[in-house]
Amino acid sequence: MAVSGAAPGPSRATAWFVRNRSIILLVALVLHKCASDLLTRYTRVQGAYSINTVAIMSEVMKLPLILGAISTIGGGAKEITPVFREAVSKPFANVWISLAYTFNNLLYFDALSSISAVTYQVLSQSKTFFTAGLMYVLVRKRLARRQLLAITMLVTGAVLVQFQELSLLAVPTATATAGSIYWACGLVIFSSFISALPNVAYEKILKTEGQNQWVNNVQVTAWITLWVSLNALLPYVRPALHAIASGGASPAALLHALTCLPASLAACFHGFTLPVWGVVMLKALNGILIPATFKYADNLLYSYAKPSSIVVTCLFGAVMARAVPPLTMLVGVAIVVTSIGLYNSKPAAKTD
Repeated sequence: MAVSGAAPGPSRATAWFVRNRSIILLVALVLHKCASDLLTRYTRVQGAYSINTVAIMSEVMKLPLILGAISTIGGGAKEITPVFREAVSKPFANVWISLAYTFNNLLYFDALSSISAVTYQVLSQSKTFFTAGLMYVLVRKRLARRQLLAITMLVTGAVLVQFQELSLLAVPTATATAGSIYWACGLVIFSSFISALPNVAYEKILKTEGQNQWVNNVQVTAWITLWVSLNALLPYVRPALHAIASGGASPAALLHALTCLPASLAACFHGFTLPVWGVVMLKALNGILIPATFKYADNLLYSYAKPSSIVVTCLFGAVMARAVPPLTMLVGVAIVVTSIGLYNSKPAAKTD
């Protein structure tokens, strides 16, 4: 007989979600990355637009998403004011984490000026190993042997999926010398490290008892917006500062620059079509998906998203081209899928 007044237990749907939320988060991340990569590629081919403006607007659009998340799953609308009050009371809590994220984005563009996207994706798999090492050092998370094997399989499978494309890469040209390629490869590996470091630190913060994930979301979003905005304004501010310092800036010239500011801001949105706004929204979703993955799973699960999205994208490309995928791609896909199951598997319970 049920005890009168007892609190009802979780529903079957809720229990199923809690039990499988790692896989659900991974699927959401993979679909998000695939959609983001494909739509970004489409928009870059169709026309030109400001990447800095996309980065800034994606951070701005994160704010209403965070407000909506707090109102629905974060305790209700009444929690919005306390979240912002706490975020303002400790404004520098996540400043270096957001700076590392911004610096990583800058290195991304520098690296891709000398090497192909395929080479970048393969080298960026080093982030998985950096993440595993940093999680042991910072979070004291010791991985089981099956998980270490799964990580190795993940990177191997991702490389095999792109093996054919790597073999078809063009020989370096005058604009991409051997020295610049080696430099770019070093940038990618360094970028993987400074991307893994704030991710692991951010996960540690989100999982610390008493920490409010929404407060940290607001702080990181605000600081990234500031850093990206400063980077976008630097080409415009630097000449003005130089002119002022050298005494060559007249009041009339400064007034003219101010009157032209609205037109300059409007020019930043040149080429912003509906698909480009779609890219902005997809990037803004990172503000919800990534912290949720760090809090309810871990960084290594997040590391699975990129290789898995590469697999899905390559298979999608083969289907659209109506071509039989090469053997190396099929083997890589099998290894990645096996790796996902191995990493998330539970060891068998010992019996007496």
